[in-house]
Amino acid sequence: MTCKRVRPRISVSFGFCAVLAALLSVDGGARFLPALLGCAVHESGHLLAARLLGMEIREIRFSALGIRMEGNTAVLGHWRRAWISLAGPAANLLAVYPAYLLGPDFAAVQLLLFLFHILPAVPLDGGAALYSMLCARTSPDRAERWITASSALLAFLLGAFGFSVLLRSQGNFTLLLLAVYILFYVFFRRRDGFA
Repeated sequence: MTCKRVRPRISVSFGFCAVLAALLSVDGGARFLPALLGCAVHESGHLLAARLLGMEIREIRFSALGIRMEGNTAVLGHWRRAWISLAGPAANLLAVYPAYLLGPDFAAVQLLLFLFHILPAVPLDGGAALYSMLCARTSPDRAERWITASSALLAFLLGAFGFSVLLRSQGNFTLLLLAVYILFYVFFRRRDGFA
């Protein structure tokens, strides 16, 4: 008897295409290729870890707020889910030097994706990993309260720092957008939890 692997369904939303179009229009699209490579490395890390740890991936969804893999995570356990979450940022970190051979922009994107996704806030990978690790040690309700508090605190700090950067720069509102993104997810997240 052989096991048949199910090919994951891939769905792409209009919002994802709009984000790609926006990236192409910024700086004449000069950072589009490094950003695309960085995202490909990041998601490949997640996919490789998921496959190695036994997760059957049913769907990969590309949306304006990111890329999400859907599969049967219940059979994995909390620690394996944490490793899958951390595999994306780890892939970016491991790719910094090889990407530098393509140019400093390629390396910078890899490093920024690592630093961004390792933050301990949902929906980022660091937050998902922290939530899984907390679930291994305590109840899901308590883990959710801890990760909600961690995410809200981080969003507040990023927002305060981002406001300071905005006032001192020529309109750099990147950190403010990150803070709003985290708060939006924390307070308006889907009902299926953080995992």
